[in-house]
Amino acid sequence: MHRTDLYFDEHRLGIVAPSARLPQSEAYMTSQLDTIARRARPSSALIICCLVAISSLNLAWEHQVILTQMVKVSEYYDFAARAPFIYRILPAFICRLVFLGRANAATGLPVPLDSYYSVFQLALDAICLATAFVFMARITRQLNPDLPNAINVSVAGAAALMIVVFGYFMVPNNAYFYPYDFPDLCIAAIVFFLCITAGRTAEILLPAAVYVATLNKETAAFYTGLYLIVAIQRHSNWKRVAIVLLACVAAAILARATILFWLRRHGLDSVASGSQAEVHLSYTIQQIKNPLFLFSLMNICSYLYLPVWAMRKRFDRTDWLILALILGWIIIVATFGIVRQLRLYVPASLLLFVIIARHLSATIATLEPRFAPALARLRGDVSPGGRA
Repeated sequence: MHRTDLYFDEHRLGIVAPSARLPQSEAYMTSQLDTIARRARPSSALIICCLVAISSLNLAWEHQVILTQMVKVSEYYDFAARAPFIYRILPAFICRLVFLGRANAATGLPVPLDSYYSVFQLALDAICLATAFVFMARITRQLNPDLPNAINVSVAGAAALMIVVFGYFMVPNNAYFYPYDFPDLCIAAIVFFLCITAGRTAEILLPAAVYVATLNKETAAFYTGLYLIVAIQRHSNWKRVAIVLLACVAAAILARATILFWLRRHGLDSVASGSQAEVHLSYTIQQIKNPLFLFSLMNICSYLYLPVWAMRKRFDRTDWLILALILGWIIIVATFGIVRQLRLYVPASLLLFVIIARHLSATIATLEPRFAPALARLRGDVSPGGRA
């Protein structure tokens, strides 16, 4: 007698030879193994979160260790820094709230774990870097809703890494540490996201973001210029646009008044008696005569001007207005900042990133015939076995 096996079929209970059910069993087992492998594989979101957390913590650590501290952490958080640094109060104010006004204490550990203030600065920088990446990814997703998330996140991550590395660390001159730099990057990314987002909620949150940003740096109100440019593109209601812009100006003025009130209430009038801004225009004019000046500006805006230049044939009126806004920012830096400190051009780098994000879909469509297999895998159009 031939050997037979019992098995459950989908429709009936039957007795079949092993050779008759072998192909079906192989297909079933292959399907089950693929399902188990997909479930066992860590999700892409978890991997991205881990990478962002590790990278942010590492960059925040090196921010205090590698860079030259132009503003000492202990002096800044004790409100003992000279003007105009003492007016950039946001990180120190948050620290006072976190530690409930308690004084600093040494830990006996190496930098950046040598004091409570340094540990707080480390945590603040890491959180700000991670948040900046999140909102840069949201900008690309907002401007390219049809692209896969893998492409939007990859472009945002690459741009964020370039902005941080070439804006703060790998500069052709001295790299300086300021406690409010990474919070400025974070808040600028949030403000730019609100500027390009349509809806009443974003317009309500924008003045609040400007208030917080101005507590960190006095030039933050300039970021709202992107809102005006986007309003021109969308042909928005000008009465509503004017109300939002006036609210942003009022928020900036209120923030400066809050800073002055805080300093006077805590008896810091003598420390904060200096000007709220420094004019460095004469220094900028002198630097133009320096033959190494142009070399020092080669990685201005973290080299993001290179992909923007490659996209120039796609520019519309909105792009040219954003470039005009960047030119205005450079004029501000040349007048009130040290023009060779490339960290000051980080907001301009974010504006260049907005231009790149605006043309990302068109650029991907142009490159799609060349990278069709890779794009198909990102979209999930290819089966695990390699067949569409």
